[in-house]
Amino acid sequence: MNKMILLALSSALIFTACSKPNSSAEGQNTGANSAQTPSEANASENNTAPSLNDTAETSLDWAGEYKGIFPCADCEGIQMELELKADKTYELKEKYLGKGDGNEFKTEGSFSFDSKNPSIITLGKADQQRKFFIGENFAEARDIQTGEAIDSKLNYKLTKENH
Repeated sequence: MNKMILLALSSALIFTACSKPNSSAEGQNTGANSAQTPSEANASENNTAPSLNDTAETSLDWAGEYKGIFPCADCEGIQMELELKADKTYELKEKYLGKGDGNEFKTEGSFSFDSKNPSIITLGKADQQRKFFIGENFAEARDIQTGEAIDSKLNYKLTKENH
């Protein structure tokens, strides 16, 4: 009885292995019976694979207003409002909380996406070329020199306002 079961399993395994198509024969099928031309095959592959050209600039809705409160060494916090405009200009408002009047600052200029790390923007010279990481509905301040995340437990993230 055990020999019969073993023989049946072996036969099933052999038939299964023999029914697999030969991949080298498939690759040589370029005649009239082929379902797709090579360019059609490449096009269908490109539709399923993520594009290597997707960046924060091209795939995110980054234009808009971002708000939050950054830490401050000698005040209650810095109320930040960063508006990124579709023409790659910005307006940054900073208000030092708990410092009384005259502690509000506004700068404007243009910004650019970093060619080496396209999720990072650099604000113009008016803002000492500050850097921000642009994510889905947030902007996070980054190290001015390297663009790396700031090594801190403090919050340096601005949240995009939905209008």
